[in-house]
Amino acid sequence: MSKFEKVKEQGNSLFKQGLYREAVHCYDQLIAAQPQNPVGYSNKAMALIKLCEYTQAIRMCQQGLRYASTAEHAAIRSKLQYRLELSQAAVGPVQIPVFEVDELPEGYDQC
Repeated sequence: MSKFEKVKEQGNSLFKQGLYREAVHCYDQLIAAQPQNPVGYSNKAMALIKLCEYTQAIRMCQQGLRYASTAEHAAIRSKLQYRLELSQAAVGPVQIPVFEVDELPEGYDQC
C-alpha cells in the first residue's frame, strides 16, 4: 500500500470516528503529496462540511473539480459537484440589511 493510500485510510478512519479536524490534517497531507489528485480535495471538503466550514469546503470542491476532468475521475467529480452544491446551499445568498433613514448622520454629505 502506498503512503498516499495509508494517509487516506488514516484520514477516513478519523472521519468515521467523528474526528473531522484531525481528518482534515490527513487530507492536507494527501493534497500536498499529490496536488493534482482530486481525492484529497473531495475528502477534505466533506470533513469541512461536517465542521460547518462551508466557504472552505466550496474552495476545496472548486480546486478538486479542476483536476477531476478525466473519465477515471467521473465518480469523484460527481462527489465534488454534490459537495459543492451542498456547501453553496448552506452558505446561501448574502443578505445585507437596508435601513431607511430620514437624516444622514453628521459628517455625511448630502447629494
